[in-house]
Amino acid sequence: MVMGLCLLVYSLGQRVLRQSLKRGSQTIQNQLGKPTATPT
Repeated sequence: MVMGLCLLVYSLGQRVLRQSLKRGSQTIQNQLGKPTATPT
């Protein structure tokens, strides 16, 4: 149950981040240092 809750919080945070990047037409760097609008 705790793991399910953690996954829910993580996915909600990821969704908020992706939406804010899309709204502002911005990117962040991925692990390789390349810009991306859809971080994982």
